[in-house]
Amino acid sequence: MILMAAALWAALAGALIFIYYVRFVEPRRIELTHVSVPLERLPETLEGFTIAHLSDFHCRPEPARERICREVVGLANATGADLVVITGDLVDGYDVMQPCLEQIADLSARLGVWAILGNHDHYCLKCGMFQPSQPPEDEQWKRAFASAGIELLLNESRRLEVGGAVVALVGVDDPASGRDDLPSALAGAEGADLVIVLAHSPDILDDAAVEAADLVLCGHTHGGQITLPGIGSPWAPVWRDRRRSAGLMRAGRQLCYVNRGISSSTPARFLCPPEVAVLTLRRSVPHEVRSVRVQRYTDQKTVAVEEVVS
Repeated sequence: MILMAAALWAALAGALIFIYYVRFVEPRRIELTHVSVPLERLPETLEGFTIAHLSDFHCRPEPARERICREVVGLANATGADLVVITGDLVDGYDVMQPCLEQIADLSARLGVWAILGNHDHYCLKCGMFQPSQPPEDEQWKRAFASAGIELLLNESRRLEVGGAVVALVGVDDPASGRDDLPSALAGAEGADLVIVLAHSPDILDDAAVEAADLVLCGHTHGGQITLPGIGSPWAPVWRDRRRSAGLMRAGRQLCYVNRGISSSTPARFLCPPEVAVLTLRRSVPHEVRSVRVQRYTDQKTVAVEEVVS
């Protein structure tokens, strides 16, 4: 009887410790992840080019969230990356956008700080049935981000000259909300030496237009938040193949990196710490990169035009 009681108390203590760790410890342990990205057609002048990839801040004007945001800014700036990108869900609702932008306004990089929007950026955190609110217009979004020194890309691209090579940075609005228009976003990327697509959800990999990209950078999944040994993430918010939940992968002919994110609406993580990813581009064949299945669509209404298994 005493042994059974002791075992029950031990099990209860273990469960409480586990819950405390998952809720309050690991979500605050930000990992600096260094990833070598092999790109076969990378121009020589872009060998060693670095990108600090951030995603899913889920910022709120709260002391704990602000501390995390400022820590991430310090980590990203310390990497000395050539470029900083944020792949959506900066906030948990557009009504708290301005104070959250102020928390990351010190982000900087030689070639600028660039961002796209995610599904939570299109929500209203504090609005309810009796507090209707209109989301910002595109130009309002752009002005708000510009006030923090960040250029926001909404289904559009920019061309950057780097050591004689042209890098096309393509920003897609949120696929999870149906606001993405990748073909329009790619306009202006023709003839670039390197095409990098920023999209919040890795489900953009199923858009046939993504074949114009060399590298796709995404977030949205938070890595699944809970990872189990030998299994990986049991669940992640992707349409197919939960292996898309985090890390470097090959989808058809494209390489994609899915960031585990900084935070989430419900901060809980196990064996899946938040991350600041530093991606270093290398000229080599991506023969050791794991592959994920994609089903390419010409648009959201047609049947699949091809199924690609690398």
